[in-house]
Amino acid sequence: MSQGKKIDTYETDFYQWTMEQTEALRERKLEKLDWENIMEEIEALGRSDYHAVVSLLTRIIQHRLKIDYANQPQTNRHWQAEIKAFSNTLRRRYSPSMKPKLELEWQGIYSDAIDLYLIDYPACDFPEVCPYSINDILNKDKKT
Repeated sequence: MSQGKKIDTYETDFYQWTMEQTEALRERKLEKLDWENIMEEIEALGRSDYHAVVSLLTRIIQHRLKIDYANQPQTNRHWQAEIKAFSNTLRRRYSPSMKPKLELEWQGIYSDAIDLYLIDYPACDFPEVCPYSINDILNKDKKT
C-alpha cells in the first residue's frame, strides 16, 4: 500500500483506514502503517479524554455550588444525582497522568463552573479559590 493510498483512505473512509491500520498492527506489518495519522489520532484520543474530564469536573463543581450556595434544598437531591452520574463517568475517563495539568487549570475550571451556575442563579459571594480540591472530587465522589 503506497503512502498516498494510506492518506487517501484516511481522508475519505476513516473507518476503513482504522480497519486497515488495525490489521497491519496485528500482522506486525510496519511498512503498511500510516505513522503520521496514527500519531495524530492517538494524540486526539488523549485530548478528547482530557476535555471530557474537564467538562465533567466543571459540571460537578457547578452542581456542588448549586447545593452549597443556591439555598434551594428542594433541588439538592436532583443535583446530588447529577453529581453522582457525572462522577461515575469521570471515574471511567480520568487518568492519573491528567492530574498535573488539571491542577494547573483548576481555577479556570472553577471559573467556568461559576459561569454555568450564574446562568440559572443570581450571583453570590463565592470563594476566590475553588472550595473543592481535585482530590476531594475524585475521592469523595467514589463513595457517593
